[in-house]
Amino acid sequence: MDWVELLLKKSCENTLTKGEVLHSLFHMIEVNENTLNHIQSDTRDFGPELEELKQTEIRDLDFHLKYYRSLVNYINSIPENKIIENQS
Repeated sequence: MDWVELLLKKSCENTLTKGEVLHSLFHMIEVNENTLNHIQSDTRDFGPELEELKQTEIRDLDFHLKYYRSLVNYINSIPENKIIENQS
């Protein structure tokens, strides 16, 4: 998780750029998509209790993916010059 530590260090030193925030969000989307695909493609029978847990995990990952994507859309909708203007 070196990238997390790097982002935390940088965020303590100064404000992250729009590109850095988007890069981080894209990474989180990729991680969540990979995890979701792995869970959904696992065809083992875990029994009813663990199947319920699996479905809960799928719903949680789906929620996070929608959240991260909405953040990406929102951040992309803000013009770069507007971001810089607000920092002054």
